[in-house]
Amino acid sequence: MKNFTNILSFDIEDWFHPEIFSGRFPMEQWSLLESRVKKNTEIILTFLSKKRLTATFFFLGWVAEKYPAIVRDAAREGHEIASHGYAHRMVTHLEPEEFRADLRRSLDILNSLSAAPVAGYRAPTFSITKSSFWALPIMLKEGLRYDSSVFPIHHDRYGIPEAPREPYVIYREGEQELWEYPMTTVRLGKVNLPCSGGGYFRLYPFPLSVQLMKRCQQEKRPVIFYAHPWEFDLDLPRVPLSLLGKIRHYRGINTFLERLNTITDLFPFTSFREAGLAGGRQ
Repeated sequence: MKNFTNILSFDIEDWFHPEIFSGRFPMEQWSLLESRVKKNTEIILTFLSKKRLTATFFFLGWVAEKYPAIVRDAAREGHEIASHGYAHRMVTHLEPEEFRADLRRSLDILNSLSAAPVAGYRAPTFSITKSSFWALPIMLKEGLRYDSSVFPIHHDRYGIPEAPREPYVIYREGEQELWEYPMTTVRLGKVNLPCSGGGYFRLYPFPLSVQLMKRCQQEKRPVIFYAHPWEFDLDLPRVPLSLLGKIRHYRGINTFLERLNTITDLFPFTSFREAGLAGGRQ
């Protein structure tokens, strides 16, 4: 990666979209629920503006369709606009034509709101796995040039533990290439330990997160950091979950912004596009 630049990215979805709520909030009910994504995305935009940081925003198409102003605001402030799909359905739960329709719908919306063509994609719940590699040629044919969905770890919902930990061409057709920018891990013995953001950033002791990121820098490997708007929401709606679910989803929300503020002081961050990666370039 160019100058080993760290990447700051946000998966823009509402509080009821995460897979942990699968089946709880059917899509036909979304418009009836209290939406908090606009306010929480504005918190992110204000933070980035104050810190003079540029990031990649993977917008859910449903959110962009409902709140086009926040997409335009992000684009106007120099942030890269990318796709998180339309309806937040895991790729592993879709048939190829369903995926194509979902992706195309999101791209149609986002390309109409962004000055630059959308080049990047991140699957809901990192659901590009070995069983969904059929989606790669569809991404390329729909005009995407990079994906950032593969997590080289063991997990109960996603992951390809044996996947490369460095950027690589994940699919090629003729002269066209689709690059993969896998989520960041640190190798500990025979295990890849995630240190990319999100729940891991909330749940780990903060000094551990910092040390893992420092190790990445020492190895001249970039951190691809991700977060969601709901992780900045101090009044995040509480939904009954198992004890494990509660820990995964709610713990650390109250310190997330403070932690992000600190690590963006300690390490340089930018968007995929500004790092020269949006077209699959190293």
